[in-house]
Amino acid sequence: MPSLVTQPEAPLPRMTRSQTREQAILDAAVALVAELGYERVTMNDIAARARASKATMYRKWPTKADLINAALERHAVADEQRTWEDTGSLRGDLVAVVRGISRITAGNEGPSFLGMLEAVRADPKLRDLLRRQITRTAIKGDTALVARARDRGENVREDGTAWVYEIAIGAVIMQTLLRGERPDEAFEEELVDRVLMPLMLDHSQE
Repeated sequence: MPSLVTQPEAPLPRMTRSQTREQAILDAAVALVAELGYERVTMNDIAARARASKATMYRKWPTKADLINAALERHAVADEQRTWEDTGSLRGDLVAVVRGISRITAGNEGPSFLGMLEAVRADPKLRDLLRRQITRTAIKGDTALVARARDRGENVREDGTAWVYEIAIGAVIMQTLLRGERPDEAFEEELVDRVLMPLMLDHSQE
């Protein structure tokens, strides 16, 4: 007979002092890129914000690009967890995706993509990192989004359309550049209704 006594959950492993120090450095790097932009941030700034030794930083990350790469990689993995929200409908999911892209692009939380554009153009490492992040997020999220839609009985394309994520990014970036601010909700919903939904639906079944 199974026990009725609830067993306590195993405690999460505590970070070592080294891991805590590394997390502080990466958090400081992300925060400073968001505040100052990639070009203006220096290793001295990051060391001061994290209260870390520059010698420690340089041993693990020989250049600023290496450190920012590592910081953005960890930040992106955390952000992926909420990008593909389950709202109960395909349209709602797509609106949530677009709003997540708007949030990241505008830099309200974490480094602004627009603030990184010049660095991304000039730095092959950052450019490759961004490309891999977008591809990974698009494929991972598209798989979940399509599976949920099909489980609900929505008429969505079986092969999925991972590239709608890239289309959404491009549209949000252009709108942000032209307006100088994050797109409003009307634009986000129009992008979903007029562009993304038609791409996701399986019109062959109509």
